[in-house]
Amino acid sequence: MKKIIYLIFSLLLLSGCSIKRVDDNSFENIINTILYQKTDIFNVSSDGYKFYLPRGNTILEKNEYNLKIKDKDNIYYLYISPVEYYYKTNVMHKENDNLFYSKNLNYNDYNGYVDISKVNDKYFIEAIYNYAKIETYVSNRNLNNAFLNICYMLSTINYNDSVINYKFSNHEFDSSTEEFSIFKSKKTDDNFLKYVEEFDKYSSSGSSTLKRDDDIIETVEGE
Repeated sequence: MKKIIYLIFSLLLLSGCSIKRVDDNSFENIINTILYQKTDIFNVSSDGYKFYLPRGNTILEKNEYNLKIKDKDNIYYLYISPVEYYYKTNVMHKENDNLFYSKNLNYNDYNGYVDISKVNDKYFIEAIYNYAKIETYVSNRNLNNAFLNICYMLSTINYNDSVINYKFSNHEFDSSTEEFSIFKSKKTDDNFLKYVEEFDKYSSSGSSTLKRDDDIIETVEGE
């Protein structure tokens, strides 16, 4: 029996097979195995896009194309940019060695970046990919799980070209005069620390009072 086990183990080594894990505390591994694997799975469908919301996460609020999402311990802000998707805008970003983690993202026709800053013994994650952005502020013990959730959401965003093209043809995106780009980093804002403090006001023991509008956000059960 021992000889059989040893033979199988040797064959695995010689064949170069490896078991991919997403819980080995490696951001690189999560990026390569989750973020860079484009899939069609989804359980949330909204106006012009759909994506997969990991188990244990709940949508608290929706404001146009922005979603406020929570899990047991954390709050996430998801920003969707149909305008930058329509124009296929590229992200200009320089990796910052002074941050806890900073990486440019490039996979097929998608690009973006991840910046993780240590602020007041916690971590501010800012991730842009697939014409969307997610921000959160988490403790060290929640860092990897939050990063995993972010990669699942960003990798599964799929845009509905018909809906977006229709809105552009009807000038529905012209009504907003605010100059806002999801690609602009919050870290360069003078109010960054005040912004980060807003995350700490969230209590995981609190319950949401949001009544989800099923005409706007459709959650598909069982995904």
